[in-house]
Amino acid sequence: MEASCNRLDCAGCPGKVVCRCLQVTEETLRHALTTLDIRTVKDIRYHTGAGDGCTACHRLLRKYLQQPEAALVQSSSASPI
Repeated sequence: MEASCNRLDCAGCPGKVVCRCLQVTEETLRHALTTLDIRTVKDIRYHTGAGDGCTACHRLLRKYLQQPEAALVQSSSASPI
């Protein structure tokens, strides 16, 4: 069964947006974090564009950076950060 969006809980949304300014999805961010050498928010900005707008998502992006690699490869249906 494919994940669908439930406006009350976006944890399972396949297109969950982590950077609203540039519409970068969690899926894009997770892929970059697991396949590229990304260690800083600046690296995320360079490789995905996330965080290049108003910078309101920087705190969230830092949380993704702090997650162990095993947590990053789990499906988006895992509990939200």
